Amino acid sequence: MASAQGSAFVAGQPLQALPSSYYLGLLTSEYRSSPKFMAMTAALLQPLFDLITCLLSFQGAFDLDTAEGVQLDLLGQIIGVARTVTFIPSDDVSPVLDDPTYRLLLRARLGWNLFSGNLGALQSLWLRQFPSGEIVVSDQQNMSATVFVTGAFSSSILVDLVENGYLVPRPQGVQFTYIMPVLPILGCDQNTAFLAGVDLGHAT
Repeated sequence: MASAQGSAFVAGQPLQALPSSYYLGLLTSEYRSSPKFMAMTAALLQPLFDLITCLLSFQGAFDLDTAEGVQLDLLGQIIGVARTVTFIPSDDVSPVLDDPTYRLLLRARLGWNLFSGNLGALQSLWLRQFPSGEIVVSDQQNMSATVFVTGAFSSSILVDLVENGYLVPRPQGVQFTYIMPVLPILGCDQNTAFLAGVDLGHAT
């Protein structure tokens, strides 16, 4: 279905701009036979088409999966997370995050906004960031908890983000201690990829 603004909408598909020739073709033959009228109409429509093209480019430019550079910075302002972290990263890594790392941080912070507070939801949020990862929270019953996390941490900055509380949602007033163990962790009564007994499990 075409709108008067020079764009087409089809349910389930991205909005697309229609060429000016489509709208000029809607004129009756009486007007299409007048070169001056056609030229004037095309000139009047062109600024609108340019505006539509600009607006449609926002879809990709400000999509979290495709945004880069200043577009990510603007998304960060909306989400409320700066590209520059407030700690000194290890391994001489810059505190100004690169695009892939910043994108992961923004996605994690969006997840915080949807976090319901239960452990099942926390595991789901973590798997979105690290599909092969695991997260287990051990509540110490004293307003503190030990958080065991694993995942494909491709760089030291990701580990730093975890340890400095940037990626795991934390209830207000609760202190988290982060442990990144070698799997499986040494434990009893289980033999899984995350927890295993003597001779298989690793002490944290």
